[in-house]
Amino acid sequence: MKLRVINPNDSETMRQTIATSCCEVASTGTHVEVVCAGAGINSIEGFYDGALAAPGVLEQIRLGEATGCDAYLIACADDTALHAARELAKGPVLGIGEAGVHAASMLGCGFSILTAQQKSVRILERNAREYGFAEHCLGVHAMKMPVLALEQCAEPALFSTLVARAESILATDESEALVLGCAGLTFLQADLQKALGLPVVDGVRVGLLMLEALVKAGLKTSKRSSYASAS
Repeated sequence: MKLRVINPNDSETMRQTIATSCCEVASTGTHVEVVCAGAGINSIEGFYDGALAAPGVLEQIRLGEATGCDAYLIACADDTALHAARELAKGPVLGIGEAGVHAASMLGCGFSILTAQQKSVRILERNAREYGFAEHCLGVHAMKMPVLALEQCAEPALFSTLVARAESILATDESEALVLGCAGLTFLQADLQKALGLPVVDGVRVGLLMLEALVKAGLKTSKRSSYASAS
């Protein structure tokens, strides 16, 4: 099985972080290639960045189709160019935002999403509604930090701030699970889950595992109508 994971921004550090999380969960025999979109966007922070990154994401789907990829994961919680990607790909395409909320809905009665920038909040709220999780998603909140600064949260003082922020969000929303609303938080999933004492869902990991399951089940993207192959 060959899976292509697309980092919509062009940060090599972010790409490596995503690759580490994918390798931690990928099954033996699954080949995972993690690539940057190549659209020249340093980080996805809002509607404009997402629009600029979309052509690069779609180009990586085209390249994957040409090299025999079985499925694709878009590693941005905004799910950049997700529906357009499904027109191009024969196999399944998931976004990490989509994967995260689906998984969280099965782990507790209500979840909150924690992302990096305030600019992403409305995008994630809209996506949760469109995916059918308006009643499950009890709140979307931001750390109010640049995406590429999230790696600093591994430092003890900033990690404590992150935990306190998450605890406050969960208490206010009365949520039973937390979804990480940015690929830049993937490396903190295990530590956050331990600190918070409830499910912390990382869309990078669960997204990759969902793709493996779909491919093993012999399922592909429907081409009947909405996702008919792009001309």
